[in-house]
Amino acid sequence: GHFFGDNPVDLIAVTLPKVDVTQEHLAAMPWRDVPAFTRALDAQQSTSARCLRFLILTAARSGEARGAAWSEIDFAGKVWNIPAERMKRKKPHRVPLSPEAIEVLEEMRDLDPVLVFPSPRRGKDGSGQVMSDMAFKSLFGRMGVDGFTTHGFRSSFRDWCSESAKADPELAEAALSHATGNSVTRAYARSDLFERRRDLMEAWARHATGSAGDVVQLVRA
Repeated sequence: GHFFGDNPVDLIAVTLPKVDVTQEHLAAMPWRDVPAFTRALDAQQSTSARCLRFLILTAARSGEARGAAWSEIDFAGKVWNIPAERMKRKKPHRVPLSPEAIEVLEEMRDLDPVLVFPSPRRGKDGSGQVMSDMAFKSLFGRMGVDGFTTHGFRSSFRDWCSESAKADPELAEAALSHATGNSVTRAYARSDLFERRRDLMEAWARHATGSAGDVVQLVRA
């Protein structure tokens, strides 16, 4: 209320050129290369390697996998229940666990009473600590591989959904816990497509571990 007259900021749109913002995507491994990488990963005997394998099989984000707690795992229902506070969208997310993902969890039993993939470093009181986000970078260095990122495995999964599984886009996006459509569409789309996602994740696990062969996979509708 202290300024009277034309607002000089109004001239910005006229005097300054429009800047096009190009979004840069994190480097991803081609989905066809994932099985060979997973086999190489099996030779690495470390918690970070097991965590990365679990991350790939579940198409989870790095922080979600590294912070996974045993209290979130439902072995009977074969479900990983990630609470809202650990999700990027701040909404709880259910992840159907394939037999291959369950196998990784079984390998990690008894390592820590709270965390599934604890850091090798313990707290001062001996408690388990969440693995550093640099753990995977160190793992890639030991394996002698580069040209892709940990987060890029979500893109590998998404490309496989489109090109190999021929999965519906809404199904693939639900598996990644991505919001789709406008606010009205989301208001009516209450289902998380969980049972259909189970078929999708089991097919992905078969591909990622090399047990599906090279044939195109059609996920059951």
